[in-house]
Amino acid sequence: MSPSTWLPDASHYPEQLTPLSATVWFEAVGTGLHQAMRELRGPFGGFEARTELGWAYEGDLEMEWEAEPGALERAATDLPRRWPQELRPEVRSITRRLHRLRPEQSDPPAAVAMLDRMWELVLRQWTLHFMAVVPAQKAIELFTDSMPAGADPLAAYAQLEQGDESTVADAMVRRLAERARALRVADVLREYPVEVIRERLAELRDGRRWLHELDRYLLRYGGRSRWHELSLPREAEMPRMTLESIRLLVERPVAVRITPIEPGPSDADGVLAVGRFGYALKESHVYDIDYPGLLATREVLLGFGRRLLAEGRLSRLDDVWMLRRPELRSALASPGSVGIDAIARARRDELAQGLVEGPRPFLGEPPVQAERDAILEKFYGRGAGETHGSTLQGTGASAGHAEGPARLVRTAEDFPRVRPGDVMVAATTTPAWTPLFASLAGLITETGGILSHAAIVAREYRLPAVLGVRGAMARIPDGARVRLDGRTGQVTLVR
Repeated sequence: MSPSTWLPDASHYPEQLTPLSATVWFEAVGTGLHQAMRELRGPFGGFEARTELGWAYEGDLEMEWEAEPGALERAATDLPRRWPQELRPEVRSITRRLHRLRPEQSDPPAAVAMLDRMWELVLRQWTLHFMAVVPAQKAIELFTDSMPAGADPLAAYAQLEQGDESTVADAMVRRLAERARALRVADVLREYPVEVIRERLAELRDGRRWLHELDRYLLRYGGRSRWHELSLPREAEMPRMTLESIRLLVERPVAVRITPIEPGPSDADGVLAVGRFGYALKESHVYDIDYPGLLATREVLLGFGRRLLAEGRLSRLDDVWMLRRPELRSALASPGSVGIDAIARARRDELAQGLVEGPRPFLGEPPVQAERDAILEKFYGRGAGETHGSTLQGTGASAGHAEGPARLVRTAEDFPRVRPGDVMVAATTTPAWTPLFASLAGLITETGGILSHAAIVAREYRLPAVLGVRGAMARIPDGARVRLDGRTGQVTLVR
């Protein structure tokens, strides 16, 4: 049965989705979660994806299966075996098969079949995503539930930390900044726009050496982008965020606060080992599933766009993102069909209207307050906290006190404005933003819970953080002095 209510989720969909991304990636996420829960016999049904004027909404689905008691616990315990032996090999196989698809080189029936095959692969990829991530979340919960009553949850998470892949990636970015200074190419990074830096460096012997090191980094991390919207170039195509982060570190080197990991307590029942595996996979899975898969999927969809552009049915390549997946399929099946340009123009008008109006609080029937599954609450957050005068309330996600000037960051273009000692305020963050964390005094986001990406990486950096502060971007002026308590979740505007 279709949901009666759909709610926005700003932590995962902070901006509008293009129609093609909505009917490929977003739809695969919703359907993939539902299918993963069916396979795992989990206790919730996932969600149905829906968009309006580009904004994404999720509607809870009922289970079409009987949940098995202890199913997620068993999946969590088995995850250290299943991930390397079954799930990750299948994920990587799917990515390789996506890269082999060549839409430009096929006749119309083959192109249609290729689109259908791409959809099957993408859907399976995101099903595997949740078959890894949900048990990983459960593994963390099994450990925290084993702690004595009243134990500090942040202290419990500290026992799970082993250094995640985001901090490894950040260390590589810092190394690239150091190498830029050593190879005397830092001036190029400082003086030229990111769009021409590669061209300028290629003219220099040491520049070519540095580009080789950059390309080695991008082999692993080049699937990053501002967020998961498929129309956005990935870092492998135009490493804007990487270069902006390196430029920032070249100009203002920072000391990293990550502290050595202490030996953990004894683990007679194995819960700690399982929890640590889940905690690490919670962050690292994006480098095996999300980013490589999104990069490969984007390449295939651009191939379909180039095909339509060559046939004269698109005015520009980017118009392919204005088509829904069924419309793209119809266009591929009927080479003589017309009207795609008109669809693209109408969709761009809809997105422009949606940008002005913003997302609605809900679609369908008014939402009924219900208890959220514990796993989902720790990832998404509890919802809006109370606001009293100059005090805002969120979720304490990384312990510590911080005070400093607020720096509102919306996109990578804002990275150069960040100064050491700033408190970064953002709607949400992605792994591509984490090189900034080493220079910050504190972090405030509008979305996310205690097990969100921002929370995990902030704890690795020992960075005080408060997440889920609704309206923070509007309530906190850029440059205003703010104080935050990363344990209680309280944010105070000092002046």
